[in-house]
Amino acid sequence: MNDKARKLLGILLIISLVTLLIQVMLGGITRLTGSGLSMTEWKVIAGTIPPLNDTQWQEKFELYKTIPQYQLLNNSMNLSEFKSIFFWEWAHRVWGRIGFVFLLGIFAIMGLRKQLDKRGIWLFGVLLLLYFFQGLLGWFMVYSGLSELVYVSHYRLAAHLLGALFLFAFILWWAADLLVPLNNKVHSPPLKKAAWGLTFLIVVQIIFGAFMSGLRAAGRYASWPDMNGQMVPDNLFMEGMPFLLNFSENHATIQFTHRGLAYLLCFLMLWYWSKARKFRGGRPWFSRAVNLLPILLACQVALGITTLLLSSGDYVPVFWGVVHQFMGLTLLSTMLFVNFQYTNVENVEKTSISTHKERDLVRS
Repeated sequence: MNDKARKLLGILLIISLVTLLIQVMLGGITRLTGSGLSMTEWKVIAGTIPPLNDTQWQEKFELYKTIPQYQLLNNSMNLSEFKSIFFWEWAHRVWGRIGFVFLLGIFAIMGLRKQLDKRGIWLFGVLLLLYFFQGLLGWFMVYSGLSELVYVSHYRLAAHLLGALFLFAFILWWAADLLVPLNNKVHSPPLKKAAWGLTFLIVVQIIFGAFMSGLRAAGRYASWPDMNGQMVPDNLFMEGMPFLLNFSENHATIQFTHRGLAYLLCFLMLWYWSKARKFRGGRPWFSRAVNLLPILLACQVALGITTLLLSSGDYVPVFWGVVHQFMGLTLLSTMLFVNFQYTNVENVEKTSISTHKERDLVRS
């Protein structure tokens, strides 16, 4: 690929990242408003068009009445209320299809114009497959709440979110590879290992956040820094339950772990920042991303505490919950961008010059 095509594709992938970010936020709204089970069918093409008349709306409502969520939780809901929850699930599904079509369009247009090399074609194939698989995983999640559960399985919810994170990381890494010059990269094996360790902890923290959301655990201990008056709750490890299941099904253990990971991340992130900011490599993108990390983490912790204190029982404030999710994804994206800028090549400048010479030879 020539430099012009690389830049164009990189920019288009950044736009795709924005559409995916919106998709994740719509997913958060869908979850927190209890809208995820309002569409009981998965129709890829026909499901794009919402009900257009009273008869069609009533048909959708009657289907919703057959599932446990309506029968056990929402049996007093009227048609108007049903329309409000249907909207968010419909918007979430349709926006996902728009994102897929956008990527497919980029692939088709740049492919026909012969602006993609073999690597680009292969990466597009993987990306489109991941996007389609994410849609299937979303339906697999919804299906869990159509027969026995009143909400979707929090395990499948976490898997669906993890799939979105992987898809987001794939696009981000590819866009950065197209847009960030090679001579902007940093050679520091110890810092690279530390950065990947922090990335792993952030992903684990997000998974516990999905468990918190899926089980609506925030309102069970809506106080801070204590947990309903205790620093360590009495039922941290409930008797009669296998030990490891506490970390995925016990509200107290999940929230205690989520809080503990936040404290650990604060300590380790400050340590990493103090080391990485001293790196005198003359790498502006690296320095900016590293200096942004503690700011984003502080905002994320503040948003988490705010969301927690405003929760009650099964209620979680939609606005604060979604903003908290947005900040978590922003923090992970920044950490991934920092990771991208590490290289195993010690003399980056010479390698960059050699690479540019090779490209000039190919053009000539």
